[in-house]
Amino acid sequence: MDPIEHTEITAGLWHLRPPREAEAGDLLALAEDPDTVRWSPPLPSTEEGAAAWVRTQAEWDGRVTFSILESSTERWAGHVTVTGLEGPEPVVLCRVAPWARGRGAATTAVRCLSGWVTAILGTPRLTLVHAPADLAACHVATKTGYPLTSTTPTTHLHARTP
Repeated sequence: MDPIEHTEITAGLWHLRPPREAEAGDLLALAEDPDTVRWSPPLPSTEEGAAAWVRTQAEWDGRVTFSILESSTERWAGHVTVTGLEGPEPVVLCRVAPWARGRGAATTAVRCLSGWVTAILGTPRLTLVHAPADLAACHVATKTGYPLTSTTPTTHLHARTP
């Protein structure tokens, strides 16, 4: 896969841009949030680990990660990622800070990233997977054009094809 050029996207209240190492403290706070711990894969729990994680995410190698920021204040609100870009079914993951939940950060970020990945990289299908009891993730998936395509006792799979 050719290197992916960094870009920024602004959509209403939210701004997406490549991660910066200065966000490591925000990532650590998100890693301690009970809802994030409950529903998301683990995040680093040390300053060094968080800084390394942010640097890795900013590389855009086989994945694309955008930090989500409030447009007017540039306050960090989370991140949205597409992993597995070299595989047959890339996966979207979004984590949002507690203060930004319910304000459209996740839906805006997932919608923008999905459209960008499809338009720029020509990705034919994207998936979003979450635990069945994670109703917020299910709502975001449905609202952003990812219909529910299959369920198991441990996962709901949503898929989007352009």
